[in-house]
Amino acid sequence: MKECHGCEIMIPDHTHHCPHCRKRQPRGEWQLQAVLLSAALVAAVSVLAETC
Repeated sequence: MKECHGCEIMIPDHTHHCPHCRKRQPRGEWQLQAVLLSAALVAAVSVLAETC
């Protein structure tokens, strides 16, 4: 169970819209983490490439 971001009632984890207030629930938080990790890896590789 997770909390609705609109009305703060408990809804099932797999729900994309709250059955009570009909607000769309955010999903895909891992995508932001993947983008940040990729940016950090690119920066690290570029720093290592410049020092060699």
